[in-house]
Amino acid sequence: MSDAPQDSQSFNEKQLRAILDNTVDGIIVIDSRGHIMSYNLACEKLFGYPPKDVLGKNVNILMPEPYKAQHDSYVGNYIRTREAKIIGIGREVVGARKDGTTFPMLLSIGEVIEEEGHFFVGIVRDITEHKNYEIELRRHTNALERSNSELDDFVYIVSHDLKEPVRGIYSYSQFLLEDYEKEIDKDGVNKLQSLMKLSKRMEDLIDTLLYYSRLGRTDLAFMSTDLNAILAGVLEMLDPVIKAENIEIKIETKLPTIVCDQARVGEIFRNLITNAIKYNKKEKKLIHLGMRTDYPSYEDIPVFYIKDNGIGIPEKHYESIFKMFKRLHGRDEYGGGTGSGLTIVKKIILRHGGKIWIDSQEDVGTTFYFTLR
Repeated sequence: MSDAPQDSQSFNEKQLRAILDNTVDGIIVIDSRGHIMSYNLACEKLFGYPPKDVLGKNVNILMPEPYKAQHDSYVGNYIRTREAKIIGIGREVVGARKDGTTFPMLLSIGEVIEEEGHFFVGIVRDITEHKNYEIELRRHTNALERSNSELDDFVYIVSHDLKEPVRGIYSYSQFLLEDYEKEIDKDGVNKLQSLMKLSKRMEDLIDTLLYYSRLGRTDLAFMSTDLNAILAGVLEMLDPVIKAENIEIKIETKLPTIVCDQARVGEIFRNLITNAIKYNKKEKKLIHLGMRTDYPSYEDIPVFYIKDNGIGIPEKHYESIFKMFKRLHGRDEYGGGTGSGLTIVKKIILRHGGKIWIDSQEDVGTTFYFTLR
């Protein structure tokens, strides 16, 4: 019976050694002088030193400068002052391999104080792959930002330069009609009128592209904004249409005061309300506006909504309606337009750090939801 505790203790030590040597992370134990007491198999793979080359030696053998020179003073300072810079915190540092190469690593250190001694346990993880991924991601992000910026500049320049010739086509067509209308037959007049109409449409499309381009080129003017006042201004501006169409507007909740670009957010409400008015064939047209703070996955974040009882949107078009110049109906149906309103709305919302999505049923109505952060 007297041998049982010894066998149990021996078994536990073997088991602990097996666990240490089969961990993915490197585990190093040092004493209060910085000398290595234990060094597992993962450390051998990380640093390239066999245990016999490091046991009993200062742990700074595994560090490049300036970490190497600073280590002993750091340990001594911690023991004297108990001021921790790594212990119990963890940080990114650099390790040095036997062959002289270095690698980034995440180092976490724990402290053990007992009667037999005072020592520190370090857990080391090679984060080379993670850092390479960060570098590659940063490279792709920078490349994408450059590409977007170049594309934005291209759209702006091309759109700006196209305006003059398009206006020229419109003007000369108009001059021909005014000066030679009696000399041109009916078919010729119709063609010139069509040319003027197409030129005007092209100018509208160019203006939309220019405006969309400017949204990405200019800074937003963030300020504290009462959304109730913004909504009231939009409804006042749309009042003639609302009365003409006999539309019932219901504001179901009070809106908050938030930090945003008030002019751009006004455009969001104006575009969405205008769409709710346009795409509705019912005799009694209803528009509900408000805010929710209980929307699933958005708890405590204001989710604004504009709900109508209009024609609805097929589910297969939920994403495509936000594309530039995308219209689901004929060019002149439902009041016409360039098909860019929702594209601009989404751009403004994204620049505020928000999201926009819809819930719709054909012939029942559509609800646009959006956040602004």
